Amino acid sequence: MKEITIKTQEEYDKLPNSFEESTRIIVDCGKDWVRHSVARGNSHVEAWGNSRVEAQENSYVEAWGNSYVVARENSYVEAWENSYIEALGNSHVVARGNVGVWFYSEVAVVSLFAFSVCWRIVKGKIIKKSKTSTIISPKFGKGLSGWLEMNATKPSSKIILYKRVSKEFLTQENNGDKQTKWRIGSVVEHPSWKPEISECGDGKFHACSRPYFCDEFRGEEEDRYIAIEVKREDLYVWKNPTYPHKIAFRKGRVLFECDRFGDKI
Repeated sequence: MKEITIKTQEEYDKLPNSFEESTRIIVDCGKDWVRHSVARGNSHVEAWGNSRVEAQENSYVEAWGNSYVVARENSYVEAWENSYIEALGNSHVVARGNVGVWFYSEVAVVSLFAFSVCWRIVKGKIIKKSKTSTIISPKFGKGLSGWLEMNATKPSSKIILYKRVSKEFLTQENNGDKQTKWRIGSVVEHPSWKPEISECGDGKFHACSRPYFCDEFRGEEEDRYIAIEVKREDLYVWKNPTYPHKIAFRKGRVLFECDRFGDKI
């Protein structure tokens, strides 16, 4: 098996989307975050330290240290130590050590060992392999109130959300009339508000409850994060979202640029 060691975001960004031969990728970035990396195709990824990896398709990921992994589709994740995992799609997660798993998919499978903990957000197959592992089934309300509660967002008449944009404060850049400018202080309104059609795609703007959740949707090195104020009546929540930290909005005021934790820059 071919082996590649990655220590920076730039090194990861240069990797191909798939590999002709089975490839083992070791993400070991020490104290620095590899902000956004994706395991695809024939890859086998080991995430160490503060790495963040998204597992897609038929990929295999081992998470160690304080790694953060989002498991999608048919991916398989084996998590150790203090790793944090989100289980989505048909993913299979094996949690060992002090691992925390958020269970978001009815078709995912999670096995809990040692002192691992799983928060069951939806019904699905969670297997306790040790008496010291724990399953927590939090109860959230429905609709917007439930989304705010699940995302630890204070309910108010106006909600602060976050978006990741280009260095020129653009999204959908160079994509015709879909390109949008997010100038600080401006009010941006979607021209064709139809959020109920689908979770992704046209008909709405998207934002997240925290800036770092936006890393799942953009990964350019010079990107910025912005805070947006949105009225409650301009928000839309899907019933069973694939991306539970994402929400649709019709209109919002761009407040300020911030870092990935929401602090104003």
